[in-house]
Amino acid sequence: MEDSNQNSLRQHTLLYIEDNLANVDLVRKLIARRGDLKFLSAIDGDQGVIMARTYVPAVILMDINLPGRSGYDVLQLLRDDPVTMHIPAIALSSNAYQSDVEKGGKAGFLRYITKPYKLDDLLSALDVALGSVAKEH
Repeated sequence: MEDSNQNSLRQHTLLYIEDNLANVDLVRKLIARRGDLKFLSAIDGDQGVIMARTYVPAVILMDINLPGRSGYDVLQLLRDDPVTMHIPAIALSSNAYQSDVEKGGKAGFLRYITKPYKLDDLLSALDVALGSVAKEH
């Protein structure tokens, strides 16, 4: 029997831009536990930008080291577009130096989470991002 509370939750779309399919699968499984998120993924920055413009997700998770365009380049494209400029973006990266984290913050990522990440850190960042979306509506 389905939980009626889950049916009443407003479902937000999450877009994960990541070229490593194992990472995509892991995050997909984590997100599946939440009834308030619908999962979409893109394998590179260009596809991610197209999907962000098409689906206008509530939040974007993004790897920094993408093929073709870096996560920083993709974030700039999203910020320059009136359709996507408001979408909170969270970086997930194996670049774990403090200078990397600071660079991510300066670039405009809402959060910068280093891999391997703690589940609580990811879920907390998603809650912050979704909270900022709720305030805009």
